[in-house]
Amino acid sequence: MATPENWSGGTGLIDPANGRPVRRHTASGAWYVRMAGWPHFWGRCLDALVVILVACTLMAVLNALVRNLALGPLSLALFSNDGLFVAALTAIWFLVLFAYGMVMGTAGSLGDAAAGMRSVRIVDGTTSGAWLGGWRAVCWSFAPVYLLVAFASALGGGSGDTFDEKFTAIDLRSGVAQGAEPVSPATG
Repeated sequence: MATPENWSGGTGLIDPANGRPVRRHTASGAWYVRMAGWPHFWGRCLDALVVILVACTLMAVLNALVRNLALGPLSLALFSNDGLFVAALTAIWFLVLFAYGMVMGTAGSLGDAAAGMRSVRIVDGTTSGAWLGGWRAVCWSFAPVYLLVAFASALGGGSGDTFDEKFTAIDLRSGVAQGAEPVSPATG
């Protein structure tokens, strides 16, 4: 078992439900438990799958509309200009990402719900909000290595939610999140 000296940013207390280190939001002083690595990884994989499925569905619909010339002159323009068609598909991808990020930044994502976690600011425990959530999601698309980093983090037992150290994924199923008081490792 890890000792309190090894818990960077920890309070020296543990969660009574899962035995993981308890931390404090620096501004609000509220306790939280960071999400474990593997559930965090699989939650984000579910988010990626949702975005891919929605974007691919919309791209297939656009392709069908263009092939059947259902959009009139726009269909002809997209059908005859590969660059314009690729730009339209790219726009769909980024719009889906931004919209999913907006939902994730305000209400939480499907991956958050499935894993029992929430992405919050470390300083005060608030969510990113719609605008910043959307931009965070778009930035993820520029970092395909994100899954590799999340995988490496999961192997190490971490729960880094982003490359931005301002946010972390917290465990909503922990005892502290359910209102329990943290305990010292000796009494836990």
